[in-house]
This record gives sequence, C-alpha cells and structure tokens, in this order.
Amino acid sequence: MIEEKKYTQKEEDFIRDMMQTAKTKAPENLKYRIMQQIETEKTLIPIKVNSRKESGNILKEFGSIFGTMYAVLAVMIAATYFLFGQAYLLSPQFLGTALLVASVFSLLWLISRLDPHLRKKKEAQKG
Repeated sequence: MIEEKKYTQKEEDFIRDMMQTAKTKAPENLKYRIMQQIETEKTLIPIKVNSRKESGNILKEFGSIFGTMYAVLAVMIAATYFLFGQAYLLSPQFLGTALLVASVFSLLWLISRLDPHLRKKKEAQKG
C-alpha cells in the first residue's frame, strides 16, 4: 500500500514536472502591447456628436442675437423719440436705419448657422 502511494506520488510529480516545462511563458512586453492596442482602438472609434446639444445651441444663438437686435432697436427708438419726436420715427431715414440694423443682425445669425453646417459638411467629406 505504501509502495502504491509512492508510485502514484512519483507519477504525479513526473506529470507535474512535464507540465511545468511544457508551459510557455508570455513575453515581458505583452502587457505593454495589449495596452497600446486598446489605446489605438479607442482613438480610432469615432466620437458621437450629441444632436440635442446642437438644437439647444440654435435656440440659444437665435435668442441671443435677435434679443440683442431688439434691444438695440429699442434704444434707437427711445433715443430718436426723445431727440427728434414722433414724426421722425416714421421718416424714411429712420426706417432705413432700423432696416439696416435688422439686416446686419440677420446676417450675423446666418453666418453663425452657416459656419457649423460647413464644418460638419467638411468633416463628412474627410471621414
């Protein structure tokens, strides 16, 4: 019985030694290469653009640009009324000036909307 245990023990030790010598070890720089591959894959994945944020910017820009326009027009109307009276408010000179101010602010809003559109179009052509 003792001999049988010694024989099995020797056999197990022999198998264990064979498995230890047959085992292949990973290269030392394997961890570095795996981390580098993960970082490379992360940089190649395109970043998703949140469309909700863009729609919020449209309303924010619209409100700020045209809000400023109406404030400028209100100051112009008040100053003209107090300096020149009510009759000058209906004159072609004042209406032309008010139309010019409205046109400049509308052009500013158009440029602020056109710029992101052209950038998005340019990025779509690149990618």
